[in-house]
Amino acid sequence: MGEIIIEEINYKAKIYSFISVITFITAILLVVYGFDHHIEVFWLPGLIISVVLLFFMIDSLLKAVKVKKLITITREGITDNTQGGLGYISFDDIKEFKLVTIYNKKAIAVIPKNVASFAERYSMAKHKFYQKHTGIDLPPYAIFVHRAKDMAAEDILTLLQKRLADIESLC
Repeated sequence: MGEIIIEEINYKAKIYSFISVITFITAILLVVYGFDHHIEVFWLPGLIISVVLLFFMIDSLLKAVKVKKLITITREGITDNTQGGLGYISFDDIKEFKLVTIYNKKAIAVIPKNVASFAERYSMAKHKFYQKHTGIDLPPYAIFVHRAKDMAAEDILTLLQKRLADIESLC
């Protein structure tokens, strides 16, 4: 029972990479056209722009290749790395997990054993956000998993429930 890392798909970085490659190719074509027709107004700025765009393209490609962790499941608990996430949550504090849809996005609801002591660990802003959710019949704590790479929300839920059951059987 080692560490399970669920990665996040980074659409934004992939789009930036695609755009930077296209603009770099366009700048190279501008240089080639300028050299081919002996027009200095085209090839000189195109060469300067190509060099600058090369650095942007390399940077965006490195960001697109970089692994972004969405959730890390360990023996002791889970780490929620999503935007506005909960951070580390111990399995000792969790009662159960449920699959829910919030704002048309798949999420896994984290139901704590003791909501009051669980809420004390987080900032007042997050606490008020979670209180607002309970007022409109949403789970107070949720991990959005709609951007998980190569895993469906149901698979992640099954993993979390199995790990929680294993931990509870050991206690």
